[in-house]
Amino acid sequence: MEYRDDNNQMDDVERVRKHDEAILNDSTYEHPNLTGWEKRKRKRAVRQTKKLFRAIDILFALSQNACPYVNRDNIKTLDVQSDIVYDKSLSSVCKLDFYRTKSDEKQPAIILIHGGGFSAGDKKYRKGRSQFFALNGFSVFCVNYGLAPKYTFPEPLKHIVSAANFVYDNADEYNIDRDRIFVGGDSAGGYYAAMAASFNCSDKIKSVFDFSPKFKFFGALLNCGIYDMDTVLKTRYPFGLSNGVLLSFAGIKPNDFDTYKYREVCMPSELIGKGYPPTFIIYSDNDVFCKGQGDVMLDTLNKNGIYNESFSARYAGSNHCFSLTWSGDDAAAANELLLSFAKRLSEDKIKFK
Repeated sequence: MEYRDDNNQMDDVERVRKHDEAILNDSTYEHPNLTGWEKRKRKRAVRQTKKLFRAIDILFALSQNACPYVNRDNIKTLDVQSDIVYDKSLSSVCKLDFYRTKSDEKQPAIILIHGGGFSAGDKKYRKGRSQFFALNGFSVFCVNYGLAPKYTFPEPLKHIVSAANFVYDNADEYNIDRDRIFVGGDSAGGYYAAMAASFNCSDKIKSVFDFSPKFKFFGALLNCGIYDMDTVLKTRYPFGLSNGVLLSFAGIKPNDFDTYKYREVCMPSELIGKGYPPTFIIYSDNDVFCKGQGDVMLDTLNKNGIYNESFSARYAGSNHCFSLTWSGDDAAAANELLLSFAKRLSEDKIKFK
């Protein structure tokens, strides 16, 4: 495999701009009983949110994928397969990349979900993260899923579950341990990872949706995710993000949330119960996008007796998804502790009470 850095993301902006514009102008994103002015406001909010998170990906692409654990020698030990279609009914969207070391041994697996405010992001921006886990003995399935405005909840969650079932069904082909499949993600990907893990224990979510994983997740690896929408609604965000993020997530505005169709089954913090997998959480009290979310999730896990470990950023400069860029003491500590948790759990070295 050729060793190179993908730093040509600027071309992506123009390539997808017209596609996004067409979606935003399409009547399928129109909401009934809204004035033309309100429709334009909603489209503008989603567009601005999409631009912001896409800009973040482009700005940090090189640092996120320049994993310090990777070098020109050990990268040759990796087997990488790109753009594997996990759902043929939506082959343009439902693709994943596969990473593992060249080995005959069965490995634990991680289904890795990128963030991006529910409207942006791509698996290619998590290459460094995938390499990190693969070089440390995990098979990684880095997943793309449907993004707003074309896809809103619960469609992206259905894509994630479909990816999980693809991994489970093809465990022998990829030489992974079916009984040790983790789910993990950052930001919006952290939300979807936490939601996917909720299928382990919530009869409510299974009764509402016509899809579910064929297995129970072995562990959850959550990084600066959104877990409680009520906390989102109470938080003041820069750039008017509360409107854009909630519209991207569910196609609704904050004042519509109480009557939202899926209100009772869209928050991991309200679905956790006995059977939720052991969880590691990375979070920051300074998080500009997900402030307070880590505390809510940890409190819920502890109240339900779910084993968990966590790392909270110690420095003011460690902001949203700080561990993805690898630099600094907080990032190094968070990543080492996250890896330690995953390895100890997969090797049955964590003793539960």
